[in-house]
Amino acid sequence: MHASDPPPLAPAPAAPVLAGPVLAAPVPCAFGPAQMRKAELELALLAAPLDARRRDAYLDDLLEFASVRTGLTHVVLPEFGHPLALRCGTADIIGLLRVVRELVYDFPMRATPRRILVLGAHVGYGALWLARRFPEARIVCVEPCAASFRVLNQNILPYQRIQAFCVAAWHGPTRLGVRSRMLGDWGMQLHDQMPDADRTVPARAVGELLALAGWDQVDLVVCDIQGAEVAVFADPGQRWLRTLDTLAIFVHESGRAAFLEHARDCFDPAQYGRSGGGDLTVFERHVPFRAIARPAPPAMALIGCEDALYPVGLQDTPQTAWGFFVFDGDCCQLHPNAPGEAPARAIFPRELAGQSRFMATYRHAGRPAPAVVFSLLVVGADGGEIFRDSRTLLAGDRQEVEIALPVLSGPHHLILQTEMAPDTRHSYNAWAQFLSPRIG
Repeated sequence: MHASDPPPLAPAPAAPVLAGPVLAAPVPCAFGPAQMRKAELELALLAAPLDARRRDAYLDDLLEFASVRTGLTHVVLPEFGHPLALRCGTADIIGLLRVVRELVYDFPMRATPRRILVLGAHVGYGALWLARRFPEARIVCVEPCAASFRVLNQNILPYQRIQAFCVAAWHGPTRLGVRSRMLGDWGMQLHDQMPDADRTVPARAVGELLALAGWDQVDLVVCDIQGAEVAVFADPGQRWLRTLDTLAIFVHESGRAAFLEHARDCFDPAQYGRSGGGDLTVFERHVPFRAIARPAPPAMALIGCEDALYPVGLQDTPQTAWGFFVFDGDCCQLHPNAPGEAPARAIFPRELAGQSRFMATYRHAGRPAPAVVFSLLVVGADGGEIFRDSRTLLAGDRQEVEIALPVLSGPHHLILQTEMAPDTRHSYNAWAQFLSPRIG
């Protein structure tokens, strides 16, 4: 044997002799009598969707089926229109029965919600029931448990108007840890007073969750968050609470007193009624917010080149091609006259409906050039001046402008004006431009 040769292989050790029976690798359950009965009950229910007896038999069988197995199965209930995913051996079946048999999401409401936020959505059965109950509503589901979130995404997949975030609701951005589990994932209780290594669940305030969804307010919040209620409602001054019509919250007996103490500050009895039973409490605004909130006035462009004709009057503008012209669809050049001459004006008559802000960008595009004074004037129907704002821009300056106005309703004239600044000698290159002037 040469030094470069590999060493000989050692003989394989003899297989150990086991004292007990050898366990075979696990084999998935075959399609047996239980699966056959489940399928038969589903077909019978689909054939007679209004038969209460068949429905009860199916739900009873489903409870027994899910209690003695693990793994993913499906649920077929005619009202949902598509099969629902359900994890056997978990609290999913309990959550499903609360929704479809106990009807916990059928609490009465005065107003039909357009936006619904579900905190603690679990695997989505409640959100799907609300989607069925309110077919025009958009729904956001919030679920912190990653395992439940995966099933939630399967269940909401057919609905474009439902979106979900894998995050916890709290009083601010932080990370939480699992403090206890009462019923597996469904009873998971989170807390921020945990070792850093255990705080693996991201959390956000409700206002942040609404911003993630692209919402500025929410009509209905359904909350089932297993003890985190006090944290979520810790600040009664949160902006989203001011426009909320209904809160439906499931609070277990051990935490009810602490939550109701906070709720007293969040939900003024003069504005909200309180109802419910069992672990459900509903706070509902006496008069829906949409009925009492003044709608925001429509934004109105002063200049437009499409869809309609917009009147404009010109006063004392230079009699040149560059004296006044429109560009980029909603912008205008308004060249000032020589120093000492009358200001150049573009006058926009408008019928207003509660607008109170003027927005535009002022730009002095000339270089080199003397300074220009840009002005906004508001004139009433009687010809009297109501408001004036003036700003001086040097050559090359650009200024974003948002001006608070008196609330304006009825016919008014909005006047854009330019003139040379004091102590200037000429108006050469005084390219004064109003970009996207509008009122809202």
